[in-house]
Amino acid sequence: MLKAVHFGAGNIGRGFIGYLLYKSGYEITFVDISKELVESINNYKRYNVIILKDNVEKEEVKNIKAIHIEDEENLSKAIVDADIVTTSVGANNLKSIGEKLINYLKIRKANIDKPLNIMACENALFATNILKNSILEKGDRDFIEYVNQKIGFPNTAVDRIVPNVDIKKELPIDVAVEDFYEWDIEKKAIIGDLNIRGAELVDDLEPYIERKLFLLNGAHATTAYLGYLKGYKYIHEAIEDDFIRNIVSRMQEEASLALSRKHNIKKDDLERYASKVIKRFKNPYLKDEVVRVGREPTRKLSVNDRLMMPAKFCYEIGVMPQFILYGIAAGFLFDYKEDPKACEIQDDIRNLGLEKTISKVTGLEENSDLLQEIVKKYKELKETFRKR
Repeated sequence: MLKAVHFGAGNIGRGFIGYLLYKSGYEITFVDISKELVESINNYKRYNVIILKDNVEKEEVKNIKAIHIEDEENLSKAIVDADIVTTSVGANNLKSIGEKLINYLKIRKANIDKPLNIMACENALFATNILKNSILEKGDRDFIEYVNQKIGFPNTAVDRIVPNVDIKKELPIDVAVEDFYEWDIEKKAIIGDLNIRGAELVDDLEPYIERKLFLLNGAHATTAYLGYLKGYKYIHEAIEDDFIRNIVSRMQEEASLALSRKHNIKKDDLERYASKVIKRFKNPYLKDEVVRVGREPTRKLSVNDRLMMPAKFCYEIGVMPQFILYGIAAGFLFDYKEDPKACEIQDDIRNLGLEKTISKVTGLEENSDLLQEIVKKYKELKETFRKR
């Protein structure tokens, strides 16, 4: 049987990546930092994926096990035997995962000759490159040659909403997911064979990554930040609000204009994708909280992420991205007290002032047209939605 090692046994790991690997015939070993989660997986050896739609479906994933990330002996054995290694740990943790993999790959090199593909399945641009670079930068010539010959590092674009929905579960590690999913994999970077049911191998991944990042993740964040301002709890409630849905749809139009110019994608295709995204947001079964979707605004408002990238692309082709900037401005008004990064932004606004804070988070120059337009939108939204 094919063997997979997946770093990150959270909801995305179990409900999306692990789910598809299991359906593709892989025996899965999850690796996680949580001792409690590792023990639960090893205790039950299975879990259910609950698909949230009109007729709720339940699918079982079984014959699974888990290893704690500090269990070097068992993790080493798992990496040596693996046919595929995947991650869903958050882009910020990829470098440290890559550094851990170095020694395990050296042991694999000494014990087995079969090829291996390693893929980061994260909400970030070319995330697998982060893993690859952290593995290669500390290797000697012999190790680097081995990695280049025997290990594939395909970048991926992944998409499935996995909310923390309150639903009746048979097991505590059961996970609820939306019906839709997409997993695009960079074909040219694969070494050997890679067959994952439901995944698509594509020649050029960048358009898929940016389409998803701008039209889904950017729209999701915009819905969350505006929804928070208007007092909604869930995404499906917020997107039904005419004011919010108009801004989200218009920001998708702006981002689509940039995408069509950059990648020569047909506008009709982007419009269909954007409409499908809005429909997914309206799914009442997801009960996806706006504070979950909006969390960590320092990352989501940063220079190479879901809102600033399309805003800059628009500006570069001569379009002031009014509606994308509403989403960014709303992000700076996201003052949810249980989110440390949201609190950090609010502290900076008080201590440094608004313009310096926007510059610090987005990377824009204080006197730039884009930053000054964000300031205007921030003041407009603040005035419109005074503390309720």
